Amino acid sequence: MNKPVPFSVYRMLSGLPLLFALFAFSACSQEAPESTAHNQDEVVDEAEVMPRFPGCEQMDLPNDMARYRCSVQLLMDYISSGVTYPPEAKANGTSGEVVVQFIVQKDGSVTFSQVLQDPGDGLGAMAEAQVHRMVREGIKWRPGYKDGQPVAVRFNLPVSFSLPRDPDTGKIPGQN
Repeated sequence: MNKPVPFSVYRMLSGLPLLFALFAFSACSQEAPESTAHNQDEVVDEAEVMPRFPGCEQMDLPNDMARYRCSVQLLMDYISSGVTYPPEAKANGTSGEVVVQFIVQKDGSVTFSQVLQDPGDGLGAMAEAQVHRMVREGIKWRPGYKDGQPVAVRFNLPVSFSLPRDPDTGKIPGQN
């Protein structure tokens, strides 16, 4: 039975058996059309104040950047708490970066996800399942703001999967 893989930056750097890394979540790189009036269905790629994963808003942090960094860490912890390395990917030695896109709505709810980049063997499905878990659990983000109004913001979430390699041979243990 697969258990969730705990994650920490220290674990990632120390080369322990299973590495899972989340490279900070980010807004899409596409240019958002400029508009001062935000219609009900508009989704932007950039906002003046980007949405944040919950948990840091009530903390005594010095500024928005500190809250953002806190939010990124809490998101990394959340995603990694539900991830297991797919058996097929492990057996085939598949690793790489998955990019999952989702939308943080004006009310902070998460909707619509799709895998934009997938190395295969179940890695994309595993990363997307964590976004679906947010939806099932009803997690509400702090919404993004543009022109002082809450807006729906499209996010790309890059998630990196890698298996440890033997330092002498460069091979993944257990494979030929």
